Amino acid sequence: MSQTPEQFHQLAKNALADKQLRANFRGAMDYLRDKRKTAFSDSDEEKQIRDLAESIRQRCLSKLPELLEQLEFNCYKNGIQVHWAENPEQANAIIAAIADEHDAKQIIKGKSMVSEEIEMNHEMAKLGIECLESDMGEYIVQLDGDKPLISSCQRFTKISRK
Repeated sequence: MSQTPEQFHQLAKNALADKQLRANFRGAMDYLRDKRKTAFSDSDEEKQIRDLAESIRQRCLSKLPELLEQLEFNCYKNGIQVHWAENPEQANAIIAAIADEHDAKQIIKGKSMVSEEIEMNHEMAKLGIECLESDMGEYIVQLDGDKPLISSCQRFTKISRK
């Protein structure tokens, strides 16, 4: 299910040649840029906030193992079981075991790119388990037979109602 570099390059080339797709993304990026300008009209304030966010990110990354253990502990206190996997195979085996334990035929997924990274849909389909997206945009993309990505529906244009 993984793409080869050649396949990726061809898909990228096709996307770049798609005028409507480029217009959709340009419109989305202009919209987001305008929203940012409205929220942060002072460029010094924006830089301060960006710097603060980066320092928080770096601090969290430096303490990641400790923070993950803290998350696990708090999840457990709230009745949530955390599963750890070192690779996609382990992650999919854990998910398959849980689905088997509950005789699941469908899995409804929350918005997470991790499930794409481990190719969960593909692996569960091998077991006869259908994975459905709970995010509307990603569900539309799934119905189209494609993989979700950030701003998944940018590839679609508005469809007029009759």
